[in-house]
Amino acid sequence: MRSANLMNYSYLKSKRFLLPTLLWLAFVLIYLVLFEVGESKYYSLTRTLIQWDGQHYLSIARDGYEKFPCPWDRNYICGNVGWFPFYPLVGRLVGQFVALIGVDIRVAMIATSWLAFWLALLVMYRLIENRFGHKVALFSLLALLVFPSSFYFLTGFPYSAYLLLAVLVFYLLEKERYGTIALFSGMLAVTYPSGVVIGLPILYTLVSKWKELDRKKKLLLVAALFTIGLALFLFCCYYWWKFDDFFLYQRHQSQSFYGHEVSIPLVPIAKSLIHRSTDDPVFIMLSFTLIVVVLFYSRKIPVTWQMFMFGILLFTPTFGTTMCYYRHIVVAFPLFVMIGASVSSRRHKYLMIPYALASVVLMWKFFLAYYKAGTLM
Repeated sequence: MRSANLMNYSYLKSKRFLLPTLLWLAFVLIYLVLFEVGESKYYSLTRTLIQWDGQHYLSIARDGYEKFPCPWDRNYICGNVGWFPFYPLVGRLVGQFVALIGVDIRVAMIATSWLAFWLALLVMYRLIENRFGHKVALFSLLALLVFPSSFYFLTGFPYSAYLLLAVLVFYLLEKERYGTIALFSGMLAVTYPSGVVIGLPILYTLVSKWKELDRKKKLLLVAALFTIGLALFLFCCYYWWKFDDFFLYQRHQSQSFYGHEVSIPLVPIAKSLIHRSTDDPVFIMLSFTLIVVVLFYSRKIPVTWQMFMFGILLFTPTFGTTMCYYRHIVVAFPLFVMIGASVSSRRHKYLMIPYALASVVLMWKFFLAYYKAGTLM
């Protein structure tokens, strides 16, 4: 009996590693081909994978933060001070290591994204399997991988690192291992602006379990919330030290061409759906996401997961814009769990087929094509 239990555990453990790893490998290989076929603005694959904001993250990793007056109007701030430091910092560390064997920093940045994405899939699979079982975990990963803009996980953007840190926090919350959550929540806060949303599930856990938590666990959850603010404070302190401007990030992002202002999130969404053309990537992604949420919404998903999901989906519109919405939401992993969970539903499981087909078509005809053309920010 004991031998059989050990064999079952060993099989389960190997499945938890092999399935996400094989899916990750297939995803990478498929997109390596897709990035190379057809027309592209750039001849180099590394340049294709590091464009728009990716260039800013690369410059931070390579040269550090820079600030200077915009050449077209010296009243505006230019440079790379409007982007968060965690991903380029990790990329820089990886770059220093691989430089010993002659690998360029650009390759290091891409490798950082690919490695973080692989690790994120491993943790995400285990997180979902622990709560919903193997089948839902598998289909949740598939739902994520076929999403129309999931190729951003392979680019020089921080989404892979973001996803890894987020699922690590949720995994530790689920296991009630609160000791290292503060480390990951702090890192996430300075990975991407919407990283602060991780505070919602942490706060909910603290409040909802207050009576059953001992003093140590309460303090650890409070610390996890505190480090979110501390990380942002230290980031601003760095700007104060280097540029003599504590609020430099906020001043950079509040410039008129970014259109950031606090808003009721449904207002920017409605304006985009009304005024943008139907072939606009933002219009397409807003429409697609709304349809997917309506069709696949499930109350079986834990409240903490839903809070994180809706926090991500509404974060950008809350600050007055839907710009780049198609890539901002790829880290909302509970959305893909809802899709994956439909495999256990008699009524909804067949919806996964049109979801997958629609995702592939939208990816190929719009999002990947526009990205390769250099027009998808």
